[in-house]
Amino acid sequence: MANFQKVNTAYILKWEGGLSKNKSDTASKDCVPDGSGFHTNKGITWTAWKFIFGSDIKGFYEMRPEKWLMCYRWYWNSIEGDLINSQSIAELFADWAWASGKYAKTEMQRWLVSLGEKLEVDGDIGRETLGVLNKLIATRGEKWMFESCYSWRVDWVKRLRQYPTFGKGWMRRLNDFYAIFSRN
Repeated sequence: MANFQKVNTAYILKWEGGLSKNKSDTASKDCVPDGSGFHTNKGITWTAWKFIFGSDIKGFYEMRPEKWLMCYRWYWNSIEGDLINSQSIAELFADWAWASGKYAKTEMQRWLVSLGEKLEVDGDIGRETLGVLNKLIATRGEKWMFESCYSWRVDWVKRLRQYPTFGKGWMRRLNDFYAIFSRN
């Protein structure tokens, strides 16, 4: 069973810089309302921050470690990470949710359907989706499932509209993720 206490936060923080106001980023549609143009800090968008903590501008800029971890926990919980029978697969989906929001959940279901499973693709990671995922981890093996899911995610990233702008960096990050987690 995956465990939030074992999440490789060092990997995430390695790839998440400080403040960002890149206008090519979709997060730029919702900037901190102070005229600065900043929309992301250490990988947390202003939109996500507001949802979790409200409009605490000072807190967003300070980005205290415990607040950052609470934000990451929100993404982990969104994919029910504690109920996945593989740390590496749970971290793969939590990282996907972190980087792409709601798409991680529907893509998890599409991937499972692509493996021949009957499952409604509704973006709701509940008992049915987790049952299918954990059954396949047990029958096909954690390593095979990780490799398959990682390939699915890479293909998905390459189809994104912003891939020409951000793709090189996204692929470096994914390759680093693979180097760390494929050994498990």
